[in-house]
Amino acid sequence: MKTNLLIATVAAAALLLPGGAAATGSTNPAPRADSSPTAAPETTPMERVSAYTTPSIVYLDIEWAGRVYDTYNGQFLNDGNPFYYSFSCTGYVVNSGGYIATAGHCVDVGEVRPMFFRDAAQWALDNGYYVSKTLTLDDVLGFGDYVVMAPDANVRRPSRDVTVAWSVSAGGVQTGKALPARVVKSQSFSQGDGALLKVEATNLNAVPLNTDDLEIGTAIVAIGYPASVDLVTDATFSPSFKEGSISSKKTVSNGLLTVYEISAAVSGGMSGGPTVNLDSEVVAFNSFGINSQIETQQFNFVRPASIVAELLGDAGTSNTLSEDSVAYRAGLDAYFAGDKTTAVEELQSVVDSQPTHELATQYLEKAKDLPDPPPPEESGSSTGLVVGVLVGIAVLALAAVAVVLLVVRRRRSRPGPAQTYAVVSPSPGPAPVPPAPAPPAAVTPTAVMTPTPLSAPPSAGAAAGTVTAAPTPAAGDAEEEIFCPECGTKHGPHQRFCTHCGSAL
Repeated sequence: MKTNLLIATVAAAALLLPGGAAATGSTNPAPRADSSPTAAPETTPMERVSAYTTPSIVYLDIEWAGRVYDTYNGQFLNDGNPFYYSFSCTGYVVNSGGYIATAGHCVDVGEVRPMFFRDAAQWALDNGYYVSKTLTLDDVLGFGDYVVMAPDANVRRPSRDVTVAWSVSAGGVQTGKALPARVVKSQSFSQGDGALLKVEATNLNAVPLNTDDLEIGTAIVAIGYPASVDLVTDATFSPSFKEGSISSKKTVSNGLLTVYEISAAVSGGMSGGPTVNLDSEVVAFNSFGINSQIETQQFNFVRPASIVAELLGDAGTSNTLSEDSVAYRAGLDAYFAGDKTTAVEELQSVVDSQPTHELATQYLEKAKDLPDPPPPEESGSSTGLVVGVLVGIAVLALAAVAVVLLVVRRRRSRPGPAQTYAVVSPSPGPAPVPPAPAPPAAVTPTAVMTPTPLSAPPSAGAAAGTVTAAPTPAAGDAEEEIFCPECGTKHGPHQRFCTHCGSAL
């Protein structure tokens, strides 16, 4: 039984070793390794932010036109011709159904109206419109006689044309192609400085909003199209990405609105662009700065993303990403993690849906260049191998302990030196005479033989542990001397044990 126990223990160890049936703990095949991450590509946080957000960033062009009417003299200035102004800002897609967020001052007529008045007054002074030759620009503006009218309508406001264009082809929109946009919601600077635009396009690549409060020191990236860059370089639709962090938390509008100071450099043209965290979520948008005319170092401020979320709610919609937007981000997640299988699968689905999606196509090719994942048997057996080895070592240790215990038990069960038994000499007196044999009885076919015991039972008075002397032989029996086979001691013919060493005779 002990041998069977040992065999069973060793057999269990063999089953638990790598390659045995119990190595994986199940008869099911090992899981697929198709989606196991391989070597992740070397990238920077800026590259990742650019990849996630660029398809959502739009270049905003705002064109203003209006005629200035002098209510005091009852005539239009500039010979009745309109004044024109053009501005650039930045926006970003917040709903795949065509909703784009930007800064309110980019589309606020209150921001541009003073420009019409100033240019009209300057025209009046330059062309002798006023009789007095001593009037200054501030004097004319102080009259308050001007209103701005639409170029071709009797409406007291200038016309506004807003167009948006993408820096990369995405969502069916080609690079540089301008789409007209209408202003759905707009806030003045003191009300929050947010605006919501709408273009007639679907399946655009939206970027998610994160409305959590920002902690001081949070790493951010301000994105936009700085107009100053176009002054010294060729004009392009490529946005700039400015690294920085949250420097402080402030309030404006008598404490009603929160703004964040950032260390990232932001300049004109980047207004309305998103400020994102390193997870490429919009946490704020670029709003305003204090330029070098007031401070030797420029200070820039952003508004929280909660303002945009409120505008979306007022418009009856929300921050929604299309299936392609979700797949694009999932594909990038997988690519930057080195998961070739998932990256190719997700990005391929985007390219199939949006063949002109430039970045999806680019990163799909990069994903295809990632190392192939290990084959299923290698990936599936690595963990089982380690577990199997550890369990096998433990079971073999138990088997070794069982062997040691078995050996110790066997040693303890071996017989020790022969014990010496005390032999009681026959008590004095006449030896018992065996009964005379009975005369043979006639055997008949029906007679039954009674079995006779091979030895007589000990007498009632015999002490426990003693040996009863054999009966004295009958007269005429030959006396035979007996010698101990172990020590050679001579004994009488009826001794059963050696009186010297105790061995059986």
